Amino acid sequence: MTTKIPPLLEPYLGLPTEASLIVLSSILGASTNWLVLRHLSSYLGGGASSLRHDVELDGSAGGVDDGMPPAVLLVSFLRGYGFWKDSAGRLGIDLTALGRKGRFGFVDGLTGLFTSTPPGATKTPPTAGASPNWPHLSWDERTGLNGIQAAIRASIDTLRGATSQKVMLIVDQPDLLLAATGATHVHATVITLSSDEPLVGLQQQTTLEREHASLALSLAHEADVLLALRLLDTGTANDVSGVVRITRGGGSGGGNGRAPVEEHEYLYQVGGDGGVKVFERGQ
Repeated sequence: MTTKIPPLLEPYLGLPTEASLIVLSSILGASTNWLVLRHLSSYLGGGASSLRHDVELDGSAGGVDDGMPPAVLLVSFLRGYGFWKDSAGRLGIDLTALGRKGRFGFVDGLTGLFTSTPPGATKTPPTAGASPNWPHLSWDERTGLNGIQAAIRASIDTLRGATSQKVMLIVDQPDLLLAATGATHVHATVITLSSDEPLVGLQQQTTLEREHASLALSLAHEADVLLALRLLDTGTANDVSGVVRITRGGGSGGGNGRAPVEEHEYLYQVGGDGGVKVFERGQ
Protein backbone atom coordinates (compact mmCIF):
# COMPACT_ATOMS: atom_id res chain seq x y z
CA MET A 1 0.00 0.00 0.00
CA THR A 2 1.64 3.24 -1.13
CA THR A 3 1.56 6.45 0.89
CA LYS A 4 1.92 8.61 -2.22
CA ILE A 5 -0.90 10.55 -3.87
CA PRO A 6 -3.07 8.14 -5.91
CA PRO A 7 -2.44 8.89 -9.61
CA LEU A 8 -6.16 9.10 -10.43
CA LEU A 9 -6.56 11.96 -7.94
CA GLU A 10 -3.45 13.95 -8.89
CA PRO A 11 -5.34 16.24 -11.33
CA TYR A 12 -7.64 17.31 -8.48
CA LEU A 13 -4.99 17.88 -5.82
CA GLY A 14 -2.73 20.41 -7.55
CA LEU A 15 -2.78 24.10 -6.61
CA PRO A 16 -6.20 25.31 -7.85
CA THR A 17 -7.02 28.60 -9.53
CA GLU A 18 -7.34 31.66 -7.33
CA ALA A 19 -10.53 32.00 -5.25
CA SER A 20 -11.48 28.36 -5.82
CA LEU A 21 -13.63 26.53 -3.28
CA ILE A 22 -13.22 22.76 -2.96
CA VAL A 23 -15.71 20.83 -0.83
CA LEU A 24 -14.94 17.36 0.55
CA SER A 25 -18.03 15.64 1.94
CA SER A 26 -18.17 12.55 4.11
CA ILE A 27 -20.57 10.22 5.88
CA LEU A 28 -20.12 7.99 8.91
CA GLY A 29 -17.67 5.27 7.94
CA ALA A 30 -16.23 7.25 5.01
CA SER A 31 -14.06 9.95 6.58
CA THR A 32 -12.31 12.71 4.62
CA ASN A 33 -9.17 12.46 6.79
CA TRP A 34 -7.14 10.63 4.15
CA LEU A 35 -8.23 13.10 1.47
CA VAL A 36 -7.26 16.12 3.56
CA LEU A 37 -3.86 14.50 4.17
CA ARG A 38 -3.36 14.08 0.41
CA HIS A 39 -4.12 17.77 -0.08
CA LEU A 40 -1.53 18.58 2.58
CA SER A 41 0.96 16.25 0.90
CA SER A 42 0.36 17.86 -2.49
CA TYR A 43 0.74 21.44 -1.26
CA LEU A 44 3.55 20.89 1.25
CA GLY A 45 5.43 17.86 -0.05
CA GLY A 46 7.54 19.80 -2.53
CA GLY A 47 6.30 17.83 -5.53
CA ALA A 48 5.41 19.21 -8.92
CA SER A 49 1.74 19.57 -8.04
CA SER A 50 2.51 22.02 -5.22
CA LEU A 51 4.62 24.24 -7.47
CA ARG A 52 2.31 24.52 -10.44
CA HIS A 53 0.86 28.00 -10.75
CA ASP A 54 -2.95 28.11 -10.89
CA VAL A 55 -3.53 24.51 -11.91
CA GLU A 56 -6.96 24.09 -13.42
CA LEU A 57 -9.34 21.64 -11.77
CA ASP A 58 -9.12 19.35 -14.80
CA GLY A 59 -5.35 19.13 -14.32
CA SER A 60 -4.27 21.55 -17.06
CA ALA A 61 -1.85 24.37 -16.24
CA GLY A 62 -3.46 27.78 -15.91
CA GLY A 63 -0.34 29.91 -15.93
CA VAL A 64 3.40 30.11 -15.50
CA ASP A 65 5.02 28.71 -12.35
CA ASP A 66 6.13 31.59 -10.13
CA GLY A 67 8.55 29.32 -8.24
CA MET A 68 7.02 29.91 -4.80
CA PRO A 69 5.28 26.94 -3.15
CA PRO A 70 2.09 27.70 -1.22
CA ALA A 71 1.67 27.85 2.52
CA VAL A 72 -1.22 25.99 4.16
CA LEU A 73 -3.42 27.01 7.08
CA LEU A 74 -5.37 24.09 8.54
CA VAL A 75 -8.32 25.03 10.76
CA SER A 76 -9.70 21.91 12.42
CA PHE A 77 -12.87 21.85 14.51
CA LEU A 78 -12.93 18.09 15.06
CA ARG A 79 -9.32 16.87 15.37
CA GLY A 80 -6.35 18.16 17.35
CA TYR A 81 -2.87 18.96 16.07
CA GLY A 82 -1.47 15.68 17.37
CA PHE A 83 -3.70 13.70 15.01
CA TRP A 84 -2.68 15.71 11.94
CA LYS A 85 1.01 15.75 12.93
CA ASP A 86 1.18 11.97 13.35
CA SER A 87 -0.88 11.22 10.24
CA ALA A 88 1.11 13.62 8.03
CA GLY A 89 4.34 12.18 9.45
CA ARG A 90 3.44 8.80 7.95
CA LEU A 91 3.43 10.53 4.56
CA GLY A 92 6.83 12.08 5.19
CA ILE A 93 5.43 15.54 5.99
CA ASP A 94 6.86 17.20 9.12
CA LEU A 95 4.23 19.79 10.03
CA THR A 96 6.22 21.13 12.98
CA ALA A 97 9.28 21.83 10.83
CA LEU A 98 7.11 23.38 8.12
CA GLY A 99 5.49 25.56 10.77
CA ARG A 100 8.90 26.90 11.80
CA LYS A 101 9.64 27.68 8.15
CA GLY A 102 6.38 29.61 7.71
CA ARG A 103 4.92 27.05 5.29
CA PHE A 104 2.25 25.64 7.60
CA GLY A 105 -0.10 26.99 10.23
CA PHE A 106 -2.71 25.34 12.42
CA VAL A 107 -5.71 26.77 14.24
CA ASP A 108 -7.19 24.57 16.97
CA GLY A 109 -10.97 24.85 16.82
CA LEU A 110 -11.53 21.82 19.04
CA THR A 111 -9.71 22.10 22.36
CA GLY A 112 -11.05 25.36 23.80
CA LEU A 113 -13.89 26.44 21.52
CA PHE A 114 -16.51 26.78 24.24
CA THR A 115 -14.26 27.60 27.18
CA SER A 116 -13.67 31.03 28.66
CA THR A 117 -10.26 31.35 27.00
CA PRO A 118 -9.95 34.73 25.22
CA PRO A 119 -10.39 34.25 21.46
CA GLY A 120 -7.81 34.80 18.79
CA ALA A 121 -4.52 34.33 20.60
CA THR A 122 -1.60 35.04 18.28
CA LYS A 123 0.72 32.15 17.50
CA THR A 124 4.25 32.48 18.80
CA PRO A 125 6.80 30.95 16.40
CA PRO A 126 8.22 27.84 18.11
CA THR A 127 11.88 27.51 18.90
CA ALA A 128 13.91 24.61 17.56
CA GLY A 129 12.74 21.32 19.02
CA ALA A 130 9.69 22.83 20.70
CA SER A 131 6.05 22.01 19.99
CA PRO A 132 4.21 24.77 18.10
CA ASN A 133 2.07 27.10 20.18
CA TRP A 134 -0.89 27.10 17.81
CA PRO A 135 -3.80 29.46 18.56
CA HIS A 136 -7.02 28.05 20.02
CA LEU A 137 -10.39 29.36 18.89
CA SER A 138 -12.85 30.32 21.62
CA TRP A 139 -16.49 31.32 21.25
CA ASP A 140 -17.39 34.76 22.59
CA GLU A 141 -21.06 35.76 22.80
CA ARG A 142 -20.15 39.40 22.17
CA THR A 143 -18.23 38.87 18.94
CA GLY A 144 -19.74 35.56 17.74
CA LEU A 145 -18.55 34.44 14.33
CA ASN A 146 -16.76 37.75 13.79
CA GLY A 147 -14.32 36.87 16.58
CA ILE A 148 -13.67 33.43 15.11
CA GLN A 149 -13.15 34.92 11.67
CA ALA A 150 -10.76 37.56 13.02
CA ALA A 151 -8.64 34.89 14.70
CA ILE A 152 -8.43 32.89 11.47
CA ARG A 153 -7.54 36.01 9.49
CA ALA A 154 -4.74 36.78 11.94
CA SER A 155 -3.24 33.35 11.29
CA ILE A 156 -3.59 33.87 7.54
CA ASP A 157 -1.78 37.21 7.77
CA THR A 158 1.00 35.58 9.79
CA LEU A 159 1.52 32.96 7.08
CA ARG A 160 1.39 35.44 4.21
CA GLY A 161 4.07 37.56 5.86
CA ALA A 162 6.07 40.12 3.94
CA THR A 163 6.40 37.88 0.87
CA SER A 164 2.63 37.61 0.32
CA GLN A 165 2.98 33.92 -0.52
CA LYS A 166 -0.11 32.03 -1.61
CA VAL A 167 -2.06 30.57 1.32
CA MET A 168 -4.27 27.52 0.96
CA LEU A 169 -6.98 27.45 3.64
CA ILE A 170 -8.23 24.01 4.70
CA VAL A 171 -11.22 24.03 7.07
CA ASP A 172 -11.96 20.67 8.68
CA GLN A 173 -15.60 20.20 9.75
CA PRO A 174 -16.81 23.81 10.15
CA ASP A 175 -20.41 22.56 10.43
CA LEU A 176 -20.65 23.87 13.98
CA LEU A 177 -19.80 27.45 13.03
CA LEU A 178 -21.68 27.62 9.70
CA ALA A 179 -18.61 28.36 7.58
CA ALA A 180 -16.84 31.24 9.32
CA THR A 181 -14.12 31.65 6.67
CA GLY A 182 -12.25 34.50 5.04
CA ALA A 183 -12.25 33.43 1.39
CA THR A 184 -11.04 36.77 0.04
CA HIS A 185 -7.84 36.62 2.09
CA VAL A 186 -6.50 33.27 0.84
CA HIS A 187 -5.61 31.77 -2.53
CA ALA A 188 -8.26 29.03 -2.37
CA THR A 189 -10.22 27.06 0.21
CA VAL A 190 -10.81 23.36 0.94
CA ILE A 191 -13.70 22.57 3.30
CA THR A 192 -14.76 19.22 4.74
CA LEU A 193 -18.25 18.61 6.08
CA SER A 194 -20.63 15.76 6.88
CA SER A 195 -23.32 14.79 4.37
CA ASP A 196 -25.06 11.88 6.09
CA GLU A 197 -28.67 11.40 4.98
CA PRO A 198 -30.27 12.61 8.25
CA LEU A 199 -28.35 15.89 7.93
CA VAL A 200 -29.01 16.69 4.27
CA GLY A 201 -32.15 14.67 3.43
CA LEU A 202 -35.64 16.03 2.90
CA GLN A 203 -36.92 15.24 6.39
CA GLN A 204 -34.94 17.53 8.70
CA GLN A 205 -36.56 17.38 12.13
CA THR A 206 -34.44 19.79 14.17
CA THR A 207 -33.00 23.28 13.77
CA LEU A 208 -29.49 21.79 13.70
CA GLU A 209 -30.41 19.49 10.80
CA ARG A 210 -32.07 22.33 8.86
CA GLU A 211 -29.11 24.68 9.35
CA HIS A 212 -26.63 21.94 8.44
CA ALA A 213 -28.56 21.17 5.24
CA SER A 214 -28.61 24.87 4.38
CA LEU A 215 -24.85 25.09 4.92
CA ALA A 216 -24.14 22.01 2.81
CA LEU A 217 -26.35 23.17 -0.06
CA SER A 218 -24.89 26.69 0.03
CA LEU A 219 -21.32 25.39 -0.11
CA ALA A 220 -22.20 22.98 -2.92
CA HIS A 221 -23.71 25.86 -4.88
CA GLU A 222 -20.57 28.00 -4.43
CA ALA A 223 -18.02 25.19 -4.86
CA ASP A 224 -15.93 24.72 -7.98
CA VAL A 225 -15.53 21.00 -7.38
CA LEU A 226 -17.10 18.47 -4.99
CA LEU A 227 -15.34 15.32 -3.82
CA ALA A 228 -18.01 13.27 -2.06
CA LEU A 229 -17.15 10.13 -0.11
CA ARG A 230 -19.65 7.39 0.67
CA LEU A 231 -19.75 3.69 1.44
CA LEU A 232 -20.51 1.01 -1.13
CA ASP A 233 -24.22 0.68 -1.94
CA THR A 234 -23.88 -3.09 -1.53
CA GLY A 235 -22.31 -2.86 1.93
CA THR A 236 -18.75 -3.38 3.14
CA ALA A 237 -15.94 -5.18 1.31
CA ASN A 238 -12.49 -6.25 2.47
CA ASP A 239 -10.70 -4.60 -0.45
CA VAL A 240 -12.82 -1.42 -0.77
CA SER A 241 -13.26 1.29 1.86
CA GLY A 242 -15.68 3.43 -0.09
CA VAL A 243 -16.50 5.51 -3.16
CA VAL A 244 -15.17 8.96 -4.07
CA ARG A 245 -17.34 10.86 -6.54
CA ILE A 246 -15.90 13.97 -8.21
CA THR A 247 -18.46 16.40 -9.65
CA ARG A 248 -18.79 20.04 -10.66
CA GLY A 249 -20.09 22.43 -8.04
CA GLY A 250 -22.44 25.32 -8.71
CA GLY A 251 -19.48 27.69 -9.01
CA SER A 252 -17.84 25.66 -11.78
CA GLY A 253 -18.58 25.52 -15.48
CA GLY A 254 -15.56 26.85 -17.30
CA GLY A 255 -16.11 30.56 -16.75
CA ASN A 256 -13.29 33.07 -16.23
CA GLY A 257 -10.92 30.95 -18.32
CA ARG A 258 -11.37 27.83 -16.20
CA ALA A 259 -11.76 24.47 -17.87
CA PRO A 260 -14.81 22.43 -16.78
CA VAL A 261 -14.17 19.80 -14.12
CA GLU A 262 -13.84 16.24 -15.40
CA GLU A 263 -16.38 14.22 -13.43
CA HIS A 264 -15.41 10.74 -12.24
CA GLU A 265 -16.36 8.11 -9.70
CA TYR A 266 -13.65 5.89 -8.23
CA LEU A 267 -13.31 3.27 -5.51
CA TYR A 268 -10.73 3.70 -2.78
CA GLN A 269 -9.10 1.60 -0.09
CA VAL A 270 -7.46 3.04 3.03
CA GLY A 271 -4.80 0.75 4.49
CA GLY A 272 -3.89 0.33 8.12
CA ASP A 273 -0.62 2.20 7.51
CA GLY A 274 -2.43 5.27 6.19
CA GLY A 275 -1.75 4.45 2.54
CA VAL A 276 -4.55 4.89 0.03
CA LYS A 277 -5.27 3.12 -3.25
CA VAL A 278 -7.72 4.72 -5.70
CA PHE A 279 -8.95 2.68 -8.66
CA GLU A 280 -11.76 2.36 -11.16
CA ARG A 281 -14.51 -0.23 -10.91
CA GLY A 282 -13.50 -3.58 -12.34
CA GLN A 283 -9.77 -3.11 -11.72
